[in-house]
Amino acid sequence: EHAPFEKTFDRISSPFEVFFSSQSATGVMLLVATAIALYLANSQFYETYYSINDMKLAISLGDWQISHSLKHWMNDGLMVLFFFMLGMEIKREVMVGELRDIHHSGLVLVMALGGMVFPALTYTLFSSMSDESIGQGWGIPMATDTAFALGLLALLGSRAPKSAAVILSALAIVDDIGAVLVISIFYTENIDFLALWSAAGVLGGLFIFNLLGIRRPIFYLFGGILLWWFILHSGVHATTAGVLAALMVPTRPYAETRWFIRHMRRLLKTFEKLDEPNKSILEEQRQHQLTEKAQDIANKASTPLQHWTSRLDKPVSLTIMPLFAFLNAGVTIPPNFSEAFSSNILLGVSSGLVFGKAIGICFFAWLGIKLGWVKLPQSINFKHIIGVSFLAGIGFTMSLFIGSLAFSGEAEMLTQAKLGVLLGSLVAGLLGIAFFLMISNKDKSHGN
Repeated sequence: EHAPFEKTFDRISSPFEVFFSSQSATGVMLLVATAIALYLANSQFYETYYSINDMKLAISLGDWQISHSLKHWMNDGLMVLFFFMLGMEIKREVMVGELRDIHHSGLVLVMALGGMVFPALTYTLFSSMSDESIGQGWGIPMATDTAFALGLLALLGSRAPKSAAVILSALAIVDDIGAVLVISIFYTENIDFLALWSAAGVLGGLFIFNLLGIRRPIFYLFGGILLWWFILHSGVHATTAGVLAALMVPTRPYAETRWFIRHMRRLLKTFEKLDEPNKSILEEQRQHQLTEKAQDIANKASTPLQHWTSRLDKPVSLTIMPLFAFLNAGVTIPPNFSEAFSSNILLGVSSGLVFGKAIGICFFAWLGIKLGWVKLPQSINFKHIIGVSFLAGIGFTMSLFIGSLAFSGEAEMLTQAKLGVLLGSLVAGLLGIAFFLMISNKDKSHGN
């Protein structure tokens, strides 16, 4: 039963729905948000852009008040949800994914290790040649932006084997684990041990909820907010709370699959008996109740980890991440751009993302294969590893985030780091696409 203009609207909205459900949507949204931020920061609207970043948002109750800029709320608040999603992905990969079996994940682990060590060393090499103290930026080129990298790989379609996407996804997850550890250990302020012990107590409470089989979101939501609050005031970066809370999310369903099948069959039979061709569900309240019961049965047959991941995926990837890019990627490009290339920060970050990532990943993969520690999947060859290594150099979201921590309060240095992230990610992405297209064309020519 359609509304008067529903079919017309569906024809218009369907392409948009297909786009937003696609794997490349997040990458496109991030690109658009970045382009808008760069335009505003380098146009007559630059004052408006920076005033949006510095705009205050306050929450108050009586005499109590907490007030921060929009950028601060985003980086220390909403980004916790991004890290919560990341933590759930990590947990799933470790339990049932590519990282479950050390024999299967060995290649990814050695690639990720090389992809973290070499970029950091590349940046350190450039920082050692600088007269300024810029060494704290070594963590910026270490991480991989999963959304951008996988989005570009998805655009390649059949030109890139599916195994390459699996390896890149697992590689990005391990990179993110390393980035979270780097943020938690090396980019912290003075530690408040009372707040840290309070956070540990809340984390213990969430663990007990898991052991008791409590699956209601409200318990983990309240506990997660408390955990974020204590970690925020402990000196450890607040986004660490997202990953820690995610590790406590239950992974056991309330009921097994046979229970789900039995109850759904009974429900469908009852629904069918109540069905009358001339009556809508609006007239048959019991049918409506059965549809709600079906949703409850479905939720009980799925795990909270899967259910919460699917619920948060689009809000985080299509709202929070583009907003983060908009508020953080805006950087005023110097009038004489050639002078910017004399910055060791820019050169260190961009070289780390482009060359450090590619060399580190390829060298460690080659070494692991030669020593017999790891094996390549049958569906790919080493040329695909090289292509993956370039795409892994797209650091964007996490690199911008670490940059804001490394050069907090150092506006000029942060600008140079952002330019390095944008330039390095752009070059790495273009090289990755070009390399996959080249080997695909060669394979086709040999096939013919």
